[in-house]
This record gives sequence, C-alpha cells and structure tokens, in this order.
Amino acid sequence: MNQALKLILLWVITLVLFSLADALWHFLIFGRAYKEDFKVLALLENDRIVFRKVYGFLAQIVLITCLVLLVLLRDPGNLKLSVLVGALVGLLAITVYGLTNYALLKDWSARLMVLEVVWGPLLGAWGGLVVSLTYRWLFR
Repeated sequence: MNQALKLILLWVITLVLFSLADALWHFLIFGRAYKEDFKVLALLENDRIVFRKVYGFLAQIVLITCLVLLVLLRDPGNLKLSVLVGALVGLLAITVYGLTNYALLKDWSARLMVLEVVWGPLLGAWGGLVVSLTYRWLFR
C-alpha cells in the first residue's frame, strides 16, 4: 500500500474511533445530561432535538484533520507526545467551546460547561493515542 493510501486509512480509522468515543460520551454516558440541558438551546421538531448532520460531520472532519496533522507534525511514533498533542487539540477545540458557550449563552448550563471542559482533553488524548498506534501499525 502506498503512503498516500496509508495516510487516508489513518485518517479514516481516527475519524471512526474518535467519533465512536464522542458518541458514547454524548449519548450513553452523559446522554441524559446533554439532552436535558441542550433542550432549552436546541432546534426542536416534535419535541425532539434536531441534529444537522452535515454540519456535525463537517465539525468532525475539521477536528480530525487538525488532530491527525498536528500529531503527524510532531513525532507520531512517540506515544506520550501524541497523547499530549491530542489532549491539547481537545483542550483547544472542545474545552474552549464549552467555556465560550458558558460565557456567552444565557441558557448554557454549568453542567454542560464542566462536561465539555473535562471531555475535551480526554477525547483529544484518545484521538492522539489512536493516531499514534495506527501510525505505528501502518508505517512500521
């Protein structure tokens, strides 16, 4: 397999595993908290939260692309550094999102802010781990 295909596969594997972890957090682990607190903010249809899939997917594409590129720009074979870079990406993307929303939005709850502050670095670290391990597997 050529290098370009390996990089595409690395990106796809990261997208899938990152998104699965994100979905588990938001729908299973803390699904009730998100649903209750988002309802006052969300676009609703028949009392159900409407998820704009295209924009949600675009957000994941941007986040995954930045995560993969930043880990690759450092030392993707260095597991500790990859996890640290990933945690920083999560801190910048998700934690800042939660803090900014709490600062600006009247109905953004403290609970949502705390969940996003905690989740950002954890999810990012997971993503950095996935990139590093997948890189080692593909490029050994």
